[in-house]
Amino acid sequence: MLSVRLKKEIAENDVAKESTLITVSFRDCSYNCEAGGYHPVEIALQKNKENGRWSLLYITDFSYYGYPYAELIKDLDFDFSTELFSAAYCPSRPITHHSVTEIFRLWQHNFLSYLEFGAFDQIKVSACQH
Repeated sequence: MLSVRLKKEIAENDVAKESTLITVSFRDCSYNCEAGGYHPVEIALQKNKENGRWSLLYITDFSYYGYPYAELIKDLDFDFSTELFSAAYCPSRPITHHSVTEIFRLWQHNFLSYLEFGAFDQIKVSACQH
């Protein structure tokens, strides 16, 4: 489960108890526009000031687009703060839409599988007070 894996990554890093915003970045350093590889992923969590609980702020999956000068753009973006999902070159949809929940399940399953077999060679946890 994604929450279990995020807790593990955060626990393995020295995150200050006062932190209210945590970003976890997953990278396959060999990923590039010509050879492909595993998309970079960034996941942010925010602490609720009233109850101290952590919640997902966003999950963004990046990929290269364009030719001949490819750019790294948001391929899939689950923005829980606005409750919107967007995909490259497609209109936004509510996160609660049936098709979005299916996309999220598939994305989460694949992402966790990639983590299991070590697809990401760089995992970075950043924390700050917001």
